[in-house]
Amino acid sequence: MYRRRLFGLIGICMLLASPLMASDLHSIIQQAKENSSRIQMIELNKAKNDITVSLSDIEETSGWEVSGDLRYVDPDSSPTLTRNFLEISPSVTFTFPNSSRTSFTIEASPIRTAVDGSGDWYAAPAVSLAHTFRFADNGDTLSDLRYARGRLLYDYQYRNSLFEFESSIYQKIAEMLSYEMNLLEIERDILIQRRQLENALALRNVTEGSTAYRNMQLTLAKLENAKIAAEKRLEMAKTQYHQYTALQWTTVDSIPEATLSFTFMPTGDSSVVIAAMDLEIAREELALRQRRTVTTATGGKTVPSLTVQGSVGMDHSVWPTMPTDYTLNGGASYQTGSLTARASASMIWNDNGSRGPVVSIGGSWKNNPNIASEVLEMQSLEHAVAIAEIEYQDAMLAYQVAADTLEIDILNHQLEVAAFESEADYRQQVLKQTQEKFERGLATETEVNSAQLDVELSSYEQKILALQALILENRAKTLQL
Repeated sequence: MYRRRLFGLIGICMLLASPLMASDLHSIIQQAKENSSRIQMIELNKAKNDITVSLSDIEETSGWEVSGDLRYVDPDSSPTLTRNFLEISPSVTFTFPNSSRTSFTIEASPIRTAVDGSGDWYAAPAVSLAHTFRFADNGDTLSDLRYARGRLLYDYQYRNSLFEFESSIYQKIAEMLSYEMNLLEIERDILIQRRQLENALALRNVTEGSTAYRNMQLTLAKLENAKIAAEKRLEMAKTQYHQYTALQWTTVDSIPEATLSFTFMPTGDSSVVIAAMDLEIAREELALRQRRTVTTATGGKTVPSLTVQGSVGMDHSVWPTMPTDYTLNGGASYQTGSLTARASASMIWNDNGSRGPVVSIGGSWKNNPNIASEVLEMQSLEHAVAIAEIEYQDAMLAYQVAADTLEIDILNHQLEVAAFESEADYRQQVLKQTQEKFERGLATETEVNSAQLDVELSSYEQKILALQALILENRAKTLQL
């Protein structure tokens, strides 16, 4: 008898539970990640960022260049030429992987050969080496800071995006459960209202057509309309859930217990560390500009450099036959500010003896037309440092506020869970007592149904609280990245 009278309540619960099969939360998250275009975008961005960071860390390698010119010269092209000849000017240059631009060149400029059958030819092969010394910071510290900052930023963005995706799934599932709860509550209210109307008619407390009767019918109609609206909201939410996760909605089970522990980090999370690195980068950019800057008498600013170069070559000719000349050249140039100084020396000798050294010294000076822009550039770098300091302080403050808010939210959640557990125990006791009273005829079927549904709703509330705890756990993880 008792089971038959509870059929209405069981039917309500089955309306929601019968077409669904419970899925554990882990499986839902994994399948959502596999099917989500958002996760695909997160992974693609990670791959792109990994490539960007790797490109910034690639060291320079040796390079080489081969060039050459070929031309045919006709004697009619110049009154001083009497013979046809071919001329080629080959060159090979090697550049070494360093910041000082060391280059090594082998060339023969030119090689000429007569085309009249005489076999006469001329060649001037040479080997040269050049190296530039820069008397300032080469920027390695700044490069290392930028590399470390990029690596940290991209890793933080990737992991934070995954936590946000998981939390959004938890929130969506909690939303679905709340819609189902709302529908169950409306179904209970409809049953109660119908039973009250039937009892009122049976006991002749109201008569059909009376004002009290119409008021009770109006209340029932409102509840039935609310049920229709709740069913539509649930169906729309199911559609949105499918669009969001590419999964059909199924009730969730096996929700893992969250670990609600959070430790405040004095240095802040990764976002604060990134802001601190931005400040250090801004300071280093300013310091590097200052270290690389030499102020001249005219206010010019430049990086002083010394370029040293030398070459060894020879000239050999059977056009007509002449002694082979050997050359040895060396030189250097120093540039700082508006002043450039140059010095070079060369020695030529052949089988007949030396022709003596040739020494030259020179220089140049120019004014600095960019002094105004350089002053503004320095001011801009100083302002960038000041802005970075403020942004770092703001990031640290934002972290402290977020950490305090999280700790308060965790405490409130724990209090809410404690209150729910007491309420759930109370509902179980009420159900047990109501069932006992019903067996003795001291409680109505409606009271039993209501108590039974309260217990059923407790399972929904428990799942929602568990999902909210997982969202708090992800927030804690984000603040500890």
